[in-house]
Amino acid sequence: MRKNKNSLLIDIGWCEWASFPALKIPAIEAEVVMDSRQSILNIFDFSTFKEGEDLMISFGVHPIQKTDEVEVYSVVPVKTRKIVNTPDGEREWCYVIETEMRIGSLKKSIDLTLVKREDSVFRLHLSPQAINGLVRVNPQKSYLTGQILDSYTPPAVVNES
Repeated sequence: MRKNKNSLLIDIGWCEWASFPALKIPAIEAEVVMDSRQSILNIFDFSTFKEGEDLMISFGVHPIQKTDEVEVYSVVPVKTRKIVNTPDGEREWCYVIETEMRIGSLKKSIDLTLVKREDSVFRLHLSPQAINGLVRVNPQKSYLTGQILDSYTPPAVVNES
């Protein structure tokens, strides 16, 4: 008996939790952008440097939406650079890295274009092309692989005076 290829696909919604172990990001909400050809990670405070023959990039990510209370920093090799169109019609050079992403039971190495643009609600925009053939996207549903964080409340500041 032959297995149906579609039965092996993971169902995901338009919004899912993802993690990037090599980037030390345990959880970040990803918006699945159906018409996007590239996956974009919004970063801040980046710098590049050479380590031997490799170009490296150091950057920060605010993985939780609508707050900059939580910061995660990573250092990884640069795979390439590409020109990206910005929302205001400009074009800019952006760095691209390759790293393992996890969504539910899916583990996949993907390219991430790093963009210094934190005004976006979602800090990760995931292209279905990055995980083509592995998932089935349901644009009417979200968090089909599970809910990690319903909301985030920043820790209270204690004045010790």
